[in-house]
Amino acid sequence: MVDRMVGFIKEHYPVPVPVNYRAVSNFMWISMDDCIRMHDMLQGKFKWTESDFERAAALRARGLTYKEAARHLSPTLTVAALSGALKRYLSSKPAPESISADELGEISRLVDEYAGKYPVSEIVATIRRQLNLSDRRNYYSLIGNYLAKHPHYRAKVCDIDFNDLTNRVATGQTTVKLAAKELDIPSFLLASRVRNLDAKRFPLIWTEEEIRKLIDYAQSCDSKPDMVLFSKLLGTKSSNRCRNKLFYLRQKGILPSAKDMVK
Repeated sequence: MVDRMVGFIKEHYPVPVPVNYRAVSNFMWISMDDCIRMHDMLQGKFKWTESDFERAAALRARGLTYKEAARHLSPTLTVAALSGALKRYLSSKPAPESISADELGEISRLVDEYAGKYPVSEIVATIRRQLNLSDRRNYYSLIGNYLAKHPHYRAKVCDIDFNDLTNRVATGQTTVKLAAKELDIPSFLLASRVRNLDAKRFPLIWTEEEIRKLIDYAQSCDSKPDMVLFSKLLGTKSSNRCRNKLFYLRQKGILPSAKDMVK
């Protein structure tokens, strides 16, 4: 993603031409503020703000790993930089009131009561409001752990065809978040298995034959190549990896750029 944005900016806005971030936003399908932020970070201009710290803390409280949280903030942010900054920030804040053993027991009871009766996406917020946990650190991950271990959701996981789900995610037909909502199941029960299967089914390394097929397909298209369709035809790479490879080949001059094809 970073290479794609940098390539677009270098091609259309070489120094000293000012960058049109609205055009970059439209090209990347990312908000203009996030494009500016990403570009500033690449140039070493990024500085942590209170809202950045709060967002990082909220992501961690939801149960995301440092690596996952870093990707949400910026594709250029390293795990070490995030963990160090967040630890310094949290150590400077007053210690929050801890969740008592009685409250943990009440969380377990409420999860048992609500599992299968309310959409899983609403259970965390409902329990938080009932127990007034809005100012307690890690309440989201605590409730999430109870949900992940609950027999109702464990049984639903056993009925999922993960090969089919991984294929649908890889070809752009759905996302883990959407699938979790449709199945009414915690998304983190799906995410790791989909990632592992995706890594096995769609290896990162491109073979010469795969590259040749991509080049042949792109050259045969009169309009913008459909990477979702090509991914299905190829069968060994996800649509997102095909899209990234196509951009790389254009950057290297192996394929004409999208602008040249329009001409």
